[in-house]
Amino acid sequence: MSQAMQADDLSNELRATIRRWLQHHAGAPCSAETWAEWAEMGWLAVGLPEHAGGLGGLAEQAAMAEELGYGLSSQPWLEHVGLSAALLATALPGQDLANELLAQQGAGQVRVAAGLYEHAGRYEACHVQTTATPVPGGWRLQGAKTLVLGAAQCSHVLVLARVAGQLADADGLALFAVTAQASGVSLHAQTSYDQRQVGELRLQAVEVGVAQAVGEVGGAWPAVSQALDAATLLYCADALGAMQRAMELTRDYVAQRRQFGQPIMANQVVRHRLVEMFVATEQARALNTLALRAFEADAKQRQRAVSLAKAFIGPAARRLGQDAVQLHGAIGMSNELPVGQACKRLSAAAQWFGDESWHHERLLQLSPP
Repeated sequence: MSQAMQADDLSNELRATIRRWLQHHAGAPCSAETWAEWAEMGWLAVGLPEHAGGLGGLAEQAAMAEELGYGLSSQPWLEHVGLSAALLATALPGQDLANELLAQQGAGQVRVAAGLYEHAGRYEACHVQTTATPVPGGWRLQGAKTLVLGAAQCSHVLVLARVAGQLADADGLALFAVTAQASGVSLHAQTSYDQRQVGELRLQAVEVGVAQAVGEVGGAWPAVSQALDAATLLYCADALGAMQRAMELTRDYVAQRRQFGQPIMANQVVRHRLVEMFVATEQARALNTLALRAFEADAKQRQRAVSLAKAFIGPAARRLGQDAVQLHGAIGMSNELPVGQACKRLSAAAQWFGDESWHHERLLQLSPP
């Protein structure tokens, strides 16, 4: 059997098992018991390196992310595995702590959050004011991070800090694994309106050892950039799943809801709206698939493919969610209905990991002169 066929089988098996689990555990809280169950089923190891007990790769992660989006799950898999584990996987040989955390996260023993963004930088993760100053035996961290993904219940935070260079330089950056309970660390966790776990992090003279560095000190940006691109595609896959779910919910509703003695779907305008929702979903699927296939290309090709996908999927997801609610009428605004949950998730998809304008700007920068 070819590697491609094996990968497809793994992806299909993941899709089936995840969908069954979510159907039987709708609205399951982000509990330690749930996380332990996911670890036992191997879901926290999907896409991790083999030395950490991982299986599959980015394609399998995308399949899982799509099913989580379809199930409108609030489990923080994308935050901890889709992004944080990808960052830990950049650890160099000999960086034992990072590799240990990677294996422990795959086993469900720890949860690692990612502290990359800062208020002044907006979507530019390399816009880093947080500093790492050398001290005997390690580094002293000073600064603040926003939108710390996976902040709730995390044991460690991966902090991107500047060891050299100017404010927005891609060079001179380093990634450190900071214990969430360390002296000088203040982490305020909260839940975003689309049920993502985020937080605000402040670092006041936090000292870390040399062993807490992840990847190359001063040269961490290429690996961080690649991990962010991977997480962007996983978020696009999540949005794709939610788009599919919202479209199906809307199709079923307008087929059953009757006005003036006939189903709403009998109205030609409504049928046209459903077709537009279907087309947008399939376009999103095609762009994300192309980006996944291009991911192993050189950095510019990868970034271009990722930005093409996100620049389309973000606004398309938001429009589809709004159309779904509109076709449901006022009842679509209810939090009790899945379509209302889907709309919130799809509205947020336009903002996470760069909005349409940011990705268009990156595409212009990547275009040949």
